[in-house]
Amino acid sequence: ARPLFKDRRKFWMMADPSLEGKYPVRGLYQALAIAAMCVQEQPSMRPVIADVVTALNYLASQKYDPSIHPVQSSKSRRASSTRAKSEEVKVTTTDDDSESN
Repeated sequence: ARPLFKDRRKFWMMADPSLEGKYPVRGLYQALAIAAMCVQEQPSMRPVIADVVTALNYLASQKYDPSIHPVQSSKSRRASSTRAKSEEVKVTTTDDDSESN
């Protein structure tokens, strides 16, 4: 997955195929932000598993309303990759994370 993180137009390739392209784009970006933190080259830069679980639980608890949140689909892939260039997911970790690894 690491090479796919370099090109936002390929983010959809990391989504679970069983979703059949039906997921909120913002949710994908947030899940990938968590994944990107977990594959940091330096182990001290990776989050502790408890923080990953908390972040994923939060994502899983979000209500999905297709009338409010855009849906990723084969038709909207081009549009979402354009949106991806203008949207950035900000993720922070604490200094405590490096001590726990």
